[in-house]
Amino acid sequence: MGDKLAEVEISKDGDIYYVRITLPNGDVVNMENESFEEVLEQIANDLQERYSS
Repeated sequence: MGDKLAEVEISKDGDIYYVRITLPNGDVVNMENESFEEVLEQIANDLQERYSS
């Protein structure tokens, strides 16, 4: 198994989805959105920016 790139937690409270991305260095990125599809896109975009070669 390779290196761990991030730990992603998604939760929902009412109509809002909350995301917490924990990076290997301990940094935490928080996001929120009303659309599940858009929150997944935000996660993908963030990780792609960090790890694309």
